Amino acid sequence: MNFRYLRIGILAFILFILIYSVYSATGDPTGETQSGGDSGGGGGGGDAPGDGVCGATETCATEPACGACCVANQGQSCGSCGGVVLCDGSCSISTPADYGLACGSCGGTIQCDGSCSVQGSCSPGQTQCINNRYQTCNSCNQWQNAGTDSDGDGVDAQCGDSLCDNAAGVFDSTKTATETACADSLDNDCDGLVDCADSDCDGSINGTLTNQNGQLVSGADISARRGLTTISSSTTNQQGNYLISLINCGSYNLVASHPSYASQTKSNVYVNPQQTTTANFGEESGSSLVLGTPCEADCTFADDNLIHASCDGRNGCTFYDNVSKAACDNSQPGWVRDYNSTHYVTCASGSPQLKIEIGASVSCESGTLVKVTRIVFYNGKPVKLVVAACG
Repeated sequence: MNFRYLRIGILAFILFILIYSVYSATGDPTGETQSGGDSGGGGGGGDAPGDGVCGATETCATEPACGACCVANQGQSCGSCGGVVLCDGSCSISTPADYGLACGSCGGTIQCDGSCSVQGSCSPGQTQCINNRYQTCNSCNQWQNAGTDSDGDGVDAQCGDSLCDNAAGVFDSTKTATETACADSLDNDCDGLVDCADSDCDGSINGTLTNQNGQLVSGADISARRGLTTISSSTTNQQGNYLISLINCGSYNLVASHPSYASQTKSNVYVNPQQTTTANFGEESGSSLVLGTPCEADCTFADDNLIHASCDGRNGCTFYDNVSKAACDNSQPGWVRDYNSTHYVTCASGSPQLKIEIGASVSCESGTLVKVTRIVFYNGKPVKLVVAACG
């Protein structure tokens, strides 16, 4: 009897333990599972990650689908750098604490990435050539033009024009050893001389001189002139031939003169670059020398108004001495030429006269002093004329 009650008591105790265990796990004495709870295990109160339920210990970071735990302004813009508000209230892009504040010594401000707005892409001391312009990097890390372009052709000396920055349109890569192109208006060899002004383009003039009888004339002077200036000259040899070599290309007037003949002139004789031009006196009608003295008493030829030293002693032509004869050669009668540093002569036969310089001054008691300066020719020489008056 006692053993029967003991067995009943043990069974009842075991049943109690089972019922208590079920109730503790489900909260329902019937043993049924509650709806709305986490079914994935791992803790009560809906704290299982990924179950879509806001558990007591879950955050928006661990359970993004839980809308109820997001801040009210989620998705709105935030900060100064283009961010939006996240579920937990933070900004998607962090704005530096010193954003917008001044930085550096070049007037910059702090940017969203923490850099300075004037922080360029170069480092001080760097150099570069961009579009033929030479640039250096300054202390503000910015590129600035720093080249030289003396000839103004758009290419800096530091960017391929170091040899020819004195010659527009000619560069280190196009420079030639000599002025081989004599009609392109460029200083091809960068020596400061262009086309026919460069001796590399020099040509020559040769020819033969005959008189009206077809006889060769020796000892005659052949002068290549531009205006009243003799550029170069030569003397005919025993065969009547002459050669004027190494003369700039271009146009000249050739004058043939001889003490026993009247002078002849061939106009507009063109010397081609690096070639020899032939100009004969006597081939064309009227170009031969005609016997007869060409010298006048004022030492000029009959057919021009230039003084010729070769006329000395002919037809009354005289010079003071050999110094004045050399000074007056190829000038005009009445022109003044320097005899030496202290004296001058009036061409052709004048004697040396002492140079006198007189200073002038103008003062105005009232009003304005008006001064006009002009370049004029006096006795065949350019002088500066200054006219001053009180206005």
